[in-house]
Amino acid sequence: MNRRLRLAALIGPGLLLTLSTAVLAAEPPNAPPAGPPFPPPTEDVVVYDFADIFTSQTEAQATRTIVDIENRVGAEVVVYSQYKPGSTTESTEQDAIALMDQWGVGRAGFDDGLVILFNMTRTGCQAGVSGNGQVQLYAGPGYAATYLSNAERQSIFDNDMVPLLRECDLDGALLIALRRIDANASPEHARTLELARIFDAAVGLIGAPLIFIVLVGGAAMSWLRYGKDPVYLDSPSILMPAPPPDLTAASGATVWDGRVNRRALITALLDLASRGEFGFIPEKKLLSEKTGIQIYDAPPDDPYTIRNRRRPLGDAENYALQKLHGLSTKGSGSYIDPDDLEGFATSVSKFNTRLETHVARQGWFREPPSKAVARWAGRGVLALVFGVVALIVAFNLPSGGLTLVGISLIIAGIAVMIIARVMPARTMAGAMIYAMLAAYRRTLQKTMEQARSMQEVVEGAHLEWIETPDQALVWGVALDLQREVQDVLERSVDDAQAGVTDHQPWLPVWYGQSATVPGGGGGRGGLAPGLFSASAVPNFGGMMAALGTIGASSSSSSSGGSGGFSGGSSGGGGGGAGGGF
Repeated sequence: MNRRLRLAALIGPGLLLTLSTAVLAAEPPNAPPAGPPFPPPTEDVVVYDFADIFTSQTEAQATRTIVDIENRVGAEVVVYSQYKPGSTTESTEQDAIALMDQWGVGRAGFDDGLVILFNMTRTGCQAGVSGNGQVQLYAGPGYAATYLSNAERQSIFDNDMVPLLRECDLDGALLIALRRIDANASPEHARTLELARIFDAAVGLIGAPLIFIVLVGGAAMSWLRYGKDPVYLDSPSILMPAPPPDLTAASGATVWDGRVNRRALITALLDLASRGEFGFIPEKKLLSEKTGIQIYDAPPDDPYTIRNRRRPLGDAENYALQKLHGLSTKGSGSYIDPDDLEGFATSVSKFNTRLETHVARQGWFREPPSKAVARWAGRGVLALVFGVVALIVAFNLPSGGLTLVGISLIIAGIAVMIIARVMPARTMAGAMIYAMLAAYRRTLQKTMEQARSMQEVVEGAHLEWIETPDQALVWGVALDLQREVQDVLERSVDDAQAGVTDHQPWLPVWYGQSATVPGGGGGRGGLAPGLFSASAVPNFGGMMAALGTIGASSSSSSSGGSGGFSGGSSGGGGGGAGGGF
């Protein structure tokens, strides 16, 4: 209870009338400049007649009515008049909003304030003549939703106030408006507002965190139960004699990364090239380097190629080879230029599906990795959509609680989509394969750090199933050792140019201009011109970038209140009612 209410309870309404009149009479005779900004409110004063248009009796009666309303339902009302020539209906509404926000009219969290603002455009009201001023009955969103809507307040202005305002009966216009406002301020309406705001607060403060916990916690629990790989001992001492026969280099890349990605396709293409199925021909296309493919009529009859062909291919690799052979019939001869290779893009998704099916069929994954990712990513997108819809509804109601729910759904949706990327789960057998690959990778990486040529990698790794430099390169790419492979190739060329070794460094004859002429083991010792940059250093990074364009379309391969008020506000969702007279 504010100070005026305590005085009213102690000394009665008659003395309250005298006190209110005395407070108003004690105000300075010179009115402050027209707001906004407005002067600070005075404690226990709810009627501010700076335009001097009301009698002291009207101010006292209006004060009593406003105090009764606040005592009965908690809503706060302020009456303010000022002399402001040139005011319009729109500018007066903005002035009322500014007054409500500056003073905090209405209870914080309820926004149940009402501002009755008189902007007088003449110093003296002239009866029967328009243009005397503007009146605005602006309500906060809580007041408008609970007591009097915008339309109802507009009706009070049009039907009750305007006839009196045109006769310059400003006292009567204010008092009749307050009578209508007082009659509608019932405790039942106040309870409706309180329950609605409590519910809205519960939705925001309890519902929003709960939704986030359920969505993100559910995804995390599902990952712990189904997406987390089983624990399998991984130690530098772990090393199997050879990978299982069904573990191709491309499927090894999939097990290592936990999903099919672009590197798995590049690994498969390198594997096929090392078997003598085709060669890569780099070409300059505008500002980027792409590669064409030269299909061989028969694989070269050399020891390296024969050894490379010993390990069986998987269904995905055979599918890719079949599609490339199909493209070669559309070009000139058996060469597929980079533009025609864009047609392979339609086959990439089926290649990925076959590769995922293969690793799942072998029991290395619980299900195809993309299936788990898509399922959880879809749930994340659904939460994101519901969050956006909730925000739209919240802004139109308005509802702070629903706003928090929408934000919670959006954040949870993004979090679920991130978690979806780690949902693919290896089985115990897959975890064993992963540990084996980790051991192979450590061996290859350590060997490549010290080797001066790819032949030394084959000899120093002591992996019996890696018999040729081609296989070392293919598995190096599969296990994400492209940088190490590049370093070895650079060192081998540097040694040859410096005369440190009499041997020609090994470079893959299936990449570069020499790839157009397969055959003969002697080519394995020569320098492939396609691997050289302007500085005569093998550009393996450029090679990988060029191979990355295979199967990509042209688009994808390019680039609070004071002064007795309680901190309410216009809330962004209130409404004005009124007009000129």
